[in-house]
Amino acid sequence: MQQEQTAGFHGDWLQFMILANKLELPPLPADTMDRPRLSSQYDEVMQSKMTLLTAPAGSGKSTLLGSWLRSAAGQAACVCLDEKDQDPFQFWLYIIHALDRVRQGLCGEVLPDFLQRYPVEPRKALILLLNRVAQIDQPTMLILDDYHVITQPEIHSQMQEFIENLPSSIHLVISSRTYPPFKLEKLRLRGELKQLTLQELAFTAEEGIDFCQNVMRIEHASENALGWVQHTEGWAAGLKLLALSHTLGAGTVKSSMVNMTSFPPRTKDQEAGNRNISDYLLEEVFQRQSPEMQRFLLRTAITRRMNSRLGQVLSGLHEAPQLLKQLEKEHLFLIPLDREGEWYRYHHLFSAFLRRELRRNHAELANELHGFAALWYEQNGYPSEALDHYILGLHLEDAARLLEELFAHFIMGEWWTLRKYFDVLPLEIVKARPKLYMSYLFLVAREMPYGEMVKQLDELEHVIRVHLQGQVAPEIIEYLLQVICVMRAYMAYLNRDLEGLSSYLVSYIDQGYPDDIAFQYMDYDRRESMRMRSFHGVHGYLRRAEACFGAITKRWYDEPAYVTSYYGAGYGEVLMEQDQLSEAVKYAERALEVALQIKVAAILVPAYVLKARLEIHSGRAEEGIKLLQQAESLLSEKDREYWKSVLEAHRNRIGLEQSPVDTATHILANPVDEQQMLVEMSCDQLFQWMVRLRAAVALEHYDYAQEELQRVREHAEKRDLLTEQIECALLESVILQKQGDSGAGIVALSRALVLGEPEGYIRSFVSEGEPVKWLLQQYLVLRRKKAISDDGVKLAYVKQLLSAFVQNQKVRGRSAPDEAKHVQKEVGLSPMEQKIFGHIAEGLTSKQIAAEFGISPGTVNTHIRRVFAKLGASSRTHAVQIAEQRGLL
Repeated sequence: MQQEQTAGFHGDWLQFMILANKLELPPLPADTMDRPRLSSQYDEVMQSKMTLLTAPAGSGKSTLLGSWLRSAAGQAACVCLDEKDQDPFQFWLYIIHALDRVRQGLCGEVLPDFLQRYPVEPRKALILLLNRVAQIDQPTMLILDDYHVITQPEIHSQMQEFIENLPSSIHLVISSRTYPPFKLEKLRLRGELKQLTLQELAFTAEEGIDFCQNVMRIEHASENALGWVQHTEGWAAGLKLLALSHTLGAGTVKSSMVNMTSFPPRTKDQEAGNRNISDYLLEEVFQRQSPEMQRFLLRTAITRRMNSRLGQVLSGLHEAPQLLKQLEKEHLFLIPLDREGEWYRYHHLFSAFLRRELRRNHAELANELHGFAALWYEQNGYPSEALDHYILGLHLEDAARLLEELFAHFIMGEWWTLRKYFDVLPLEIVKARPKLYMSYLFLVAREMPYGEMVKQLDELEHVIRVHLQGQVAPEIIEYLLQVICVMRAYMAYLNRDLEGLSSYLVSYIDQGYPDDIAFQYMDYDRRESMRMRSFHGVHGYLRRAEACFGAITKRWYDEPAYVTSYYGAGYGEVLMEQDQLSEAVKYAERALEVALQIKVAAILVPAYVLKARLEIHSGRAEEGIKLLQQAESLLSEKDREYWKSVLEAHRNRIGLEQSPVDTATHILANPVDEQQMLVEMSCDQLFQWMVRLRAAVALEHYDYAQEELQRVREHAEKRDLLTEQIECALLESVILQKQGDSGAGIVALSRALVLGEPEGYIRSFVSEGEPVKWLLQQYLVLRRKKAISDDGVKLAYVKQLLSAFVQNQKVRGRSAPDEAKHVQKEVGLSPMEQKIFGHIAEGLTSKQIAAEFGISPGTVNTHIRRVFAKLGASSRTHAVQIAEQRGLL
């Protein structure tokens, strides 16, 4: 909640989460052989909605994908998955970044909304992604390699929906050792699914001979190769192992083939059969390496990826770089991960074999090696991989230390990964580090009951205040107590306890700010331009907003901190809606002053928007537009990409008042994806959609506006968004009045009054201008005459609204009383006629008016007839309507 000093943190966090080398397949190794019957199927793949490659390890799936990538000529996106990719959020971030390589700028368009939406409404975030991906007009291949590592049901479920709604320009290719848990019957029946299995990937006799002669450089290989293909049933890895065995010694191959015949039939258990064959042959290959090479292979097998420097650390061999080059030259199952030749990994089959050998012969060494790897990764800027190795090597104290440091990065989105780490670490180790324990509580806050969390925080605060005194430095005690206070505020926020939130944040200033980025992101609705609408638990209810924002802002008014602007803007919005414009300006200017110091877009934009809206309400629309333009000019390129449409919507809202037809034509000339707009529906997006509907009204597209308005209204009611519900009712009343159905317009207005009166809404009514003013006047007359039912709205509230219209005219330079006097003079009503007419408006009879003035009813009727003549009215109701319109009452 303090001054944000980390404006670029989102970018750093994404860099932390996204490994670039996972966004491209490893370069094809030198021992790759092109097989035209497979690589030529690229055209068929691009005609299918989805292609599925399912075959055991070592079957040539990645090699085939590599050949298709070459054919794609840059129109292919790829994600190489591994066991760590179980967090659904991170899974989709990889897909977005992969597609960004095909369509430059996709991340900038999608990520801001996706990052905000996914933690709250994953399905709607995915629809947003699909809608944006649909804009890719060139046919694009999206490859997900090694999908079998994914075990999270949530990812499978989301992928199922992603597949069913894939845009026609995207051709999904999934490579997996096992059949993924998708329902693909519909795709298969429609001919949109292409599937390749081991049977299609297996080497033919001709391909096997070609591979042995031209790739493995085995002379006179025809006879042997034919037998190898038959014994391995064309399994690529087995064929390569037999060829390698041949290069190591002529007697090996015959021995290998004899032993292979005793293996279980692979048709019964294909994966097990492959493993038996590979283990046997890999052991032969391994045993024929030099002692130095064996040491290097075993000690480096614990890592998912390595380079020569890490190889030296793990093996203790200075010649590690030369050994890596030797492995690559001999095609010994070493796969380069980048084109620079820095990072490598072993083929999955070889890696699994080496790890089994390490456990079998050097069980005590594995944990030590994990520790070496973890330390190297940590010192060289790869903390996430370091954390994995600390845990794998059971170095749990170091894991806890590093997790404490990394928490701020993970909390930005990778919740599943955090939970995985906390599930592995013993709770006593976590509790021994108060900061880490608070991080854990912060993580589970959404799941734990409010009362239980308060109890945990009470116990933790007791430990800090009593048991840690004298054991740790005073500044650490101070920091921990500051975070406790933030945690209490956060729990109040999550549970919509606005009074508690206000109380904790007011006391928060007395304790100071914890200098820790993890606890500065408490407000999950930061990226909204109007706090009163969007703040969790407020949702447009003025009483709640005033109690929360007001108490905090008044306490923090003189502090140039995050909350001064964040809550100050919200409190200014409350005052503005209550029509306390001068007070609202005071807080708007303070919020803007602090925002300009902090220069964080999510603080800056709301402060500018509030100040601009106040300028508009004061009759200075041009100044409001200048402020909105100034706000945009201060944003970074990345922030401007997100906020541009929001600021444009606020400018268009002003334009619809100044030049409605031109502005409306401009708005509707820009097509939007209506499905997308109605799915995302943040408060800013609702505002943008309402501006668009206002444009439709300005151009008299009433049927369309009413239909869409109904959908927005239902959405607002479902989410209990009060401001939007009131705005919908008011705009509906305006549409009906413009269509000549004043009765229905008054019914819609009544709905807005019922919603607005308990909260004291004023400015939303006044902003609608003359149509709503006229309807309010009619409503007042009808209520006085009891011509419509009493809906519980006090007439004093209606009069207050009408007075606000008069005051608004004064502020904008038009004096309503002067105008009324001018009309009265023009009409020529005498003082007595004015008094009698006032009683007519109140619904009194001629007899009652006569008694009031001590004259006869006939004299009263004479005055009434003169009034009718001067106003051009045909009845008492008609006369009252005319008088209301002209401001005579």
